[in-house]
Amino acid sequence: MGERLEAQSKRHWSTSQVRQDQALAFWVDTVCNQFLELDIESPVRSRFHACLDQVDLGPVTANFLEADTQRVRRTAAKIARLDHPMFMLLQLRAGHVRFRQSGRESRVGPGECVFIDGTEPYDLECPQPTRAMALRLPADWLRGWVSQPESHAGRVFGAGGWSSALCAAVANLEINSCDRFALPRDAIAEPIATLLKLAIGPELEVSERQPVLFNRLLRTLRNRCHEPDLSPLAVATEHHISTRSVHYAFASAGTTFVERLMSLRLERAREMLSSPHLRDLPVAEVAARCGFGDPSHFARRFRRQFGQSPLQFRASAMPSRH
Repeated sequence: MGERLEAQSKRHWSTSQVRQDQALAFWVDTVCNQFLELDIESPVRSRFHACLDQVDLGPVTANFLEADTQRVRRTAAKIARLDHPMFMLLQLRAGHVRFRQSGRESRVGPGECVFIDGTEPYDLECPQPTRAMALRLPADWLRGWVSQPESHAGRVFGAGGWSSALCAAVANLEINSCDRFALPRDAIAEPIATLLKLAIGPELEVSERQPVLFNRLLRTLRNRCHEPDLSPLAVATEHHISTRSVHYAFASAGTTFVERLMSLRLERAREMLSSPHLRDLPVAEVAARCGFGDPSHFARRFRRQFGQSPLQFRASAMPSRH
């Protein structure tokens, strides 16, 4: 029938293992080290209690969490430390939460699931004690079912259609029963991914989507291409997203951050070199105003792009003085 989950594969952490005045700090360290790097605050830190149970289901990790009132935030600083992109499917078992990500804000109640992008900032408010289960889904594995999971960040699944089936399947996962499944571990995770895909429904091809994020990033590049040290990290920070999301947005548009930045800088230089008002501006200054720290590098890239040196282009584009 396949391999069983061994009981010893389950892992457990609880604030009851430490003194009460250390409970919240212990919980923050446990969550960051064993689950996901997060900022956590609680108004009941003097009597805070929480626990985490964890078990692996093939490539997926199931996390069973109980905690007192808390606010959980995923910040750009925490995201920068993420080595392996991942997503989560969080099901609330008791209590309710308010969740915000990617412009979506929702209230999630018992039995409902919310889809979370671990590579983007989010805010989760738990105004009362909660009990939940979170499936940690590696991005590369999940893309075998959902081609563009990042576009569904913040989506809630509840009653109706395949959403009901998804929530019911997830609800059957309990920490005390995981070692009794007579199935291979992959066979437990894969049906959930299939139900998630069915609940999401047909996905549009990349070419059919409005490249909203890409257009926003492109505007930023146009506005800041004069900065010689402009980097994906700087742009990601401005938009409160991860550098991976920046690179993915450009890749989806068939280009890269570096290629598009270089193209914008060269186009701006060409405009400046063809402007009669700037005919006396030294080429080295044109290069500097377009984000090139090295005039010789600018000259090489300009010639490669336009087939002429900057001086030759200016001479051919500029009307003769009389």
